[in-house]
Amino acid sequence: MDKEITNIINQIHSNPEIKGSLVVTGCGSNSLSWLLSVAGASKTILTTYVPYSKKSLEVFLGKQLANHVSEQESINIADKAYENSLDLIEPEDKISVFGLGCTGAISTNRIRKGEDKAYISIRSENSITSYSIFFDKERRDRTSEDIIISKQIINSIACLHGIDYELSLELFDNEKLQRTHKIVK
Repeated sequence: MDKEITNIINQIHSNPEIKGSLVVTGCGSNSLSWLLSVAGASKTILTTYVPYSKKSLEVFLGKQLANHVSEQESINIADKAYENSLDLIEPEDKISVFGLGCTGAISTNRIRKGEDKAYISIRSENSITSYSIFFDKERRDRTSEDIIISKQIINSIACLHGIDYELSLELFDNEKLQRTHKIVK
């Protein structure tokens, strides 16, 4: 892990007033390792979960899925992770919680139709922000896609913490990152 990633995670961990649960379906798993390997992770992380198979994601969400790689599913995962975060704090705790969900279809060892892509959503008490990342599957491998997704997961947590700094994703010209933000009640 490079110094830039360590520095931003140190900033995240320095605010014990925001804690959350992260659920990634495989892609973005480097972010979990990075967050947990920097001292102070218990100030930020309530739980992590990796429902790698479609069936384990269905069990986590409590429903059958038609398409588990979509922005809506990342929102559903983030909502469930947010509910889990609420269950893991004491009512008298004066902290804010978040739930983060990530799902994607990234480079693999078999021919797969469709784009290499990932969806990340982060839910707080008042909002949900989603990020869609679309890759050039001819120029990327699994490792480089996962690093980009993991960096965006760190960026989304940093943004929620009010940190005015983002890790560079180093996307190619034909790759894109899209952001949507919604107020929730």
